[in-house]
Amino acid sequence: MVEIARLPIATVRRYAYLNVVASFLVWGFALAGISMMMPVMYDSIAKDTGWTLGQTTSFMVIKSLVSALTGLLVGSMFIRFGLKRVYIVSLAAIGLSTSLLFFAKSLPIYYAAAALSGFFSINCNIAFQVTLARWFSARLGSITGTALLGGAVAGAIVPLTTTYMVQQYGWHVTSGVAGLIVLLVLTTLVALLAHESPEAYGYTSDEIDPPKGGAQPAATPAVAGPPPGEEFRNMLRSPRFYVLLAAVFASGAFSNGINEHTALFLSHHADLGKYMAALGFTMVMVISAFGKIAFGWIFDRISTRGVALCWLLCAVAVALAFPVAGPVTFITFTLFRGLAQGGVVVQQPILARHMFGVKPVAQTIAFLMAAFHLGAAAGIGLIGLGYDMTGSYTVPFIGVIVTALVASGIALTFKPKYWAGYKGA
Repeated sequence: MVEIARLPIATVRRYAYLNVVASFLVWGFALAGISMMMPVMYDSIAKDTGWTLGQTTSFMVIKSLVSALTGLLVGSMFIRFGLKRVYIVSLAAIGLSTSLLFFAKSLPIYYAAAALSGFFSINCNIAFQVTLARWFSARLGSITGTALLGGAVAGAIVPLTTTYMVQQYGWHVTSGVAGLIVLLVLTTLVALLAHESPEAYGYTSDEIDPPKGGAQPAATPAVAGPPPGEEFRNMLRSPRFYVLLAAVFASGAFSNGINEHTALFLSHHADLGKYMAALGFTMVMVISAFGKIAFGWIFDRISTRGVALCWLLCAVAVALAFPVAGPVTFITFTLFRGLAQGGVVVQQPILARHMFGVKPVAQTIAFLMAAFHLGAAAGIGLIGLGYDMTGSYTVPFIGVIVTALVASGIALTFKPKYWAGYKGA
């Protein structure tokens, strides 16, 4: 057997951190950044095309729906074609689908771009998380959080830049330019930065990122004996699994559903104008970075009760939207909304790992992501439909508040049996 000489470990660790840079860029600009563009452009799209608000915002309904359905198939694509190949092809396809909006003069083309974006976006989303999981062991949580801060950087740049571009050149050109940047610049960078696994260089993630001394006690292990597949099949027969899916579905509706309408609400209801509305959306995205850090700390200490608190904060944030009329109420709304959004982004691993253990965590997260995206699609569509039917956001936003409060109450019944701090029966 021929033994392959290993590269110096310092070199391979550098490859690991290049993956963090790649993930930061992908999340920030190809995923979160492209999603941030759409709410800012909706008003111009509707006015330019004559489509209703519901028809216009259905872009993200379709995108979220396709993402939800595709997410359950990604694992088999990675196995068949290879992780990095799917990763890079999907990233390039996001650029192409965004550029397709340049030609979107009709709803079918507009919706086709949404479907393509949804299919390939979920591939990239899961691919960068799997890549980080392959390379990092002891610090996977903090490393993933660092990568997700790319969304905060994009939040400081994308909404205001998009507003300027739309005002100067229109939404067709804005979309085309953004797509070409992802296709040509970002895809090239990630192809150079991303490395599939440390095993290709003769190392394991434990060697690249070894555990430190004095680690915290491990969470209660999953029940010994049954293999992961059998344990997951047992979960599928458990009523609490479907209660969890329903609650996460609701969280997608009242969290991401609101995101797609924040800029429109601030522009129409609060009469703040397009630039102030874009600034508000920017502030929400930037503050959500602190929400990720804050709620990550909270989840580590109170587990699913922290999720209940996060969902309660979502309800409070939406309620604070109604009195927005000046600087104080504007800043208060963006602060609460940003913190709540940050918590929702990082909830899935906590719910999966703490409630069902480590053995079925991949399958559990896949189902939770699917439920979340389906909820987002439903929330975006129902809020837009409610606006079209009533002429204002009052009724749909009240529905969002009630849904968030009910979900928060349900989350209080969750039992994190596989969390280190669980003391229940």
